[in-house]
Amino acid sequence: MTTESIADQDEIDAKNAAFWDELCGSQLAQQIGISDDSPASLKKFDDWYFDFYPYLYRHIPFARMKTKRVLEVGLGYGTVSQKIAESGAHYHGLDIAAGPVGMAAHRCRLIGANDAIVQQGSILNPPFDDDTFDWVVAIGCLHHTGNLPDAIKAVEKLLKPGGQAMIMVYSAASYRQFASEPIRTSMRKLGSGMRAYSAPAGDEDERVAYDANLKGAAAPQTEFVTKSELRQLCKGFSDIQIRAENIGAEGILRFVPRPFLNRWVGPRFGLDLYCSLVK
Repeated sequence: MTTESIADQDEIDAKNAAFWDELCGSQLAQQIGISDDSPASLKKFDDWYFDFYPYLYRHIPFARMKTKRVLEVGLGYGTVSQKIAESGAHYHGLDIAAGPVGMAAHRCRLIGANDAIVQQGSILNPPFDDDTFDWVVAIGCLHHTGNLPDAIKAVEKLLKPGGQAMIMVYSAASYRQFASEPIRTSMRKLGSGMRAYSAPAGDEDERVAYDANLKGAAAPQTEFVTKSELRQLCKGFSDIQIRAENIGAEGILRFVPRPFLNRWVGPRFGLDLYCSLVK
């Protein structure tokens, strides 16, 4: 890596640390009337979260993580963090920003997970040795790092031989992408299996539709990837399974039952790609 690219990455890291210090999910918390981090308030948030994203139980096998060394990258409001720690895993959490680190650590204290280790840092330069973890979970995080290919390689290195990962990244061929840029999206989807992955961050309007803080600003960096591109990026793994999920509630979609959309439209044109990996 050149001095210039290191400087560029340092700038992205600084912007991400500032932006994500406000917990991902803060808008939701505000909408459902949560104003503190008491156990009752966190349960209210988590109940809503798992009700809205019920497929998380299929993609993240919490029960199988008992006694395993598990690293979660990108901690957000700490819902998944707490669920992993409650499973009996040896939980480690890593986030670029201080706010999510504080929330995940708070949740671990509340449930008595006193051996949990939660720290601030970047997956691009992780504070762990290679071949350390049985599981790595990264939901909605790696595509914000500014270097999705290296982030996925870091996950691979951190896993023990035979270790497993579950990552979620944004789809470049979702219904939202087709609606906003049909020609670009079609060409991207058709060509993604024939060339190496290379994509700049989405523009402001594109990024704000996915992640925005309480002031309405978009996340500093977001990359989108097709299934074919994601397979290329994960080619170092021995097994790769990818499924699209998640339909939003914009426009006419708000009038269609979400379970129907998630079941029939999500696997074809969902916003998110859930990728199950084995090293």
